[in-house]
This record gives sequence, C-alpha cells and structure tokens, in this order.
Amino acid sequence: MGKASSQRPNIVWIGVDQMRYDTLGCNGNALCKTPNVDRIASQGICFDRAYCPTTLCTPARASMFTGQYAFHHGMLTNCEFYHTIAPELPDPGMLLHPRLARLGYGLGFAGKWHVGTEKGPVDYGFEGMNIAGYGNILQDPDYKRYLEEANLTYEIRDPIYANPGENCLLGATWDGPVESTPAHYLANRAIGMMEDLAQRDQPFLLTCQFWGPHQPYRPSREYAGLHDRSAIEPWVNFGDTLRDKPATNSRTTTDFYRALPKDWEGWREIVGLYYDYTTMIDAEIGRLIERLDTLGIAENTLIIFTSDHGDMTGSHGGMNDKGYMFEEVHRVPLILSWPGQFDAGKRSDALVYNMDIFPTILDLLGIADKDLDGQSLCPLAHGAPGSRDDLLLEFHGIRFLQSQRGLVTRDGWKYVFTPSDRDECYDLNQDPGELVNLIDDPRHNDKVEELRNRMMEAAIAAGDPLAACICKFFGHWINPSGRPDPSQR
Repeated sequence: MGKASSQRPNIVWIGVDQMRYDTLGCNGNALCKTPNVDRIASQGICFDRAYCPTTLCTPARASMFTGQYAFHHGMLTNCEFYHTIAPELPDPGMLLHPRLARLGYGLGFAGKWHVGTEKGPVDYGFEGMNIAGYGNILQDPDYKRYLEEANLTYEIRDPIYANPGENCLLGATWDGPVESTPAHYLANRAIGMMEDLAQRDQPFLLTCQFWGPHQPYRPSREYAGLHDRSAIEPWVNFGDTLRDKPATNSRTTTDFYRALPKDWEGWREIVGLYYDYTTMIDAEIGRLIERLDTLGIAENTLIIFTSDHGDMTGSHGGMNDKGYMFEEVHRVPLILSWPGQFDAGKRSDALVYNMDIFPTILDLLGIADKDLDGQSLCPLAHGAPGSRDDLLLEFHGIRFLQSQRGLVTRDGWKYVFTPSDRDECYDLNQDPGELVNLIDDPRHNDKVEELRNRMMEAAIAAGDPLAACICKFFGHWINPSGRPDPSQR
C-alpha cells in the first residue's frame, strides 16, 4: 500500500495524445522545449520504461480507465472509423473512477474521452465536458461559442498532407492567436473546473486530456517555427529499409500513405511542427500548474502526466502515426509528482504501464484490487525495486484486424509475435532503434527460444485469449484456456 497522507490528496491527471517518450526535455530531448512538464518531473518521479499496453487511442484509454488489458475490457480497436469491435465499453462497471466518488471525491473531466461512440465521461459519472468518441473539438458548439464571444478567428495555413488530393492532414500552421486554439480553450475549461472543485469541502480528481500533440500538428502563430529546423537531426532508425520487418509496415508506408516525405528534409519540417505543437501544449499545462499554486492546493495535490501512446513521426524509414510494435509508439512518458510524499527528481527504470495509474490512485486511498492487470506504482515511488520481469504488449489492428503480441524484458530484450507474418527479436541494449531483427540469426537461437517461452508464460498468466495460439505457433501443443479444443484427443 502507498504511504498514507494526513489528508486525502487532490489528483490532477494531465493526459496528452500521441506523445513519444523522447519528446520531453526531462527525458533527454535537447531541442523540444517542455519547461512545464520538465518542472513536474523535477518535483516528482519519472518512469523511464513506461509503456502503453496497446498503441491505439480507444483501447489504450480504456485500459488507463479500467486498469485492464484490452483483451479483458473488450475495446480492442477504436470505437469508430474503419472496423469497430466495441462501440461502447461492454462492461462500464470496469471503470475505476466511480470508486473515488464513493469515497467522497469530486470528479471533473475536460478534453478527449474516446472510450465510446455515443457516451461521454459525464454519462459515466464525471462532471464537465461530455464529448463522445474522438471528439472533433473544432465542431463543438461550446468551442465555437467561445471563439465568437472572445472575437477570435483562425485559419489553417501551409498544410502538409500524407495523401494526394489534400487528404490526411499531417501538419499546418494555426494562423491565429494561441487563445483561439483548442488547447487553450481546454485549459480554460479545466482551470474553471479546478476552481469550482477546490471550493467544495471534498477532495477531487480532475482529468484534463489534451487532443494534441496527435496529428495534425497545428501550432499557433506564436509557436510555429519556434524550433530551429536545421538542428533537428534524423532519427537513429530513419534509414531503416524495413526489409527484415513484417510486410504490413512497409505497405502501410507506401500504399495507405502515398505522399509521405521520402527524405529527411521533408520529415524535418513535420517533426518541427510536432515540437512546436508540443511546446504550445506544454505552455497550457503550465497554466494548470500555476493555478494549483495560486489556489493554494498544490501541496496536497498528486499530479500525474502521461500519454495514451506514442507517435512514429518519420521513424523507421519515414513511418507515420501509430499501430506498430516499435518503441516509438509503445513507450510513453509517465510522471508522478506529490510534494512531501514522493521524492523530487527521482527516476525509475522499472517496467511499468500507463494503465498502472488508477491502481496507484486506489492504493493511495487504501483500496486493494488484485483482479486488475495494472499495478500500483506507490512502492516504486518510495524507492522499492521493480517487480515485473516482463511486459506483455498487445495489438489488434487499426486499419484492418491484425493480431500481434510483444514482450519487453527487464534485461532489455524485445520479442514481437506476428502470426500472419514474420516475428521480430531485438536487443534494445545494443540496438535501441530496433534496426536489426535477430529472429533468424543463429547466434541468438537460444535467446529467441527463451523469449518465446517467456511470452507464452506471460500470455498464460495474463489470461490472454491468444495464449493457445501463441503456444502452438511456438511448437507447444497445449491448451491453457481450459476451453474445448477439437484438435486434442
């Protein structure tokens, strides 16, 4: 259990969409300016090996709000667009925030939900914004009213598209003041809720989920061009030919997206817009933190910062978006800051998930739930060593159904199981860019076999419905599900 506080803490959960771990200054990026998130990190603990269990918005977000793998909560794919397996959360009782309400917490929500097509966060017990699905904030009546009342306008200039015919906008300049951006509007709404919740005689959970820096990357005129493009060096794996990777990776890059840049000069501008956009959002996060200070409640407020998943942004030979098993999309920033409770400036290399957030909150409040896939981060925040030897990663498709599983190990290895194509094996210690697939290297046969056994064990332990398939593909004809198997005597 977490270290007890004399007073139940307020909780401010700041989420971003599609941010790479290596975007932040506190995580080693010397170019991208993120002073406000860096400040949160300097006052808390950074998790250097935090992962999302799956690299797609709906399943990743549902996992964060339930503490469960997607194959347990049931939202395996996005709740709309292309294929959809579950348009709403099949069992709303899996959501963990109502437990806080029963303990007397006020619950506020602002921003992106995307855990259902028809129902938003208010339908599940939050106060505040109730935009279902991905939520096109540009079409939201309240946002439009905000612009009109403040006499604010904007235009989208210098667009960059991923497909011919002005399709799939990647980035552009938001030609308008920062006050006109969705990020600023969202921060205003979150600050207003914070002020209201702080006046009540109860602790609160305020969740502010920004839509950015998910593409299209659209920094306002104050931020566009902020980062020197000439200083942005190619990713270590930009030269990856993908020849030793699953064929779907290269086909998506060439066939689904047909106008992506072919050289680093083109990607340099896109990455620059991504950095500009990130810095703009960081400034809005700064406004939230400053309001905690002026309200006098910062000392007893736990701040959580994370992203639902990462972003390719030109990595691996110019790949776009997410939906892959690479580190760029699975590894995410995760920071906890609580003055006087968690040591400032600490870093942890333990294997953790962003779906550990709610189990951590419950642990702080004295609630234990052994049925969750997520685990409390409190012991790590107080200096305990990591308890996980492996992390199981899952993927079910984004533009088409495709089962994949990944395994990341404490000792720095990674295995990717793709039953419809070739598997992958990487030594992240020597090859952090995942350039060399060792799956067919005879020098690593023993390691490959070890990782396959560890993946089987992890899938069986997690109750993964794909466990029997994994075992049989690896030559072990067992049936861990306990369900009837007509292939067995």
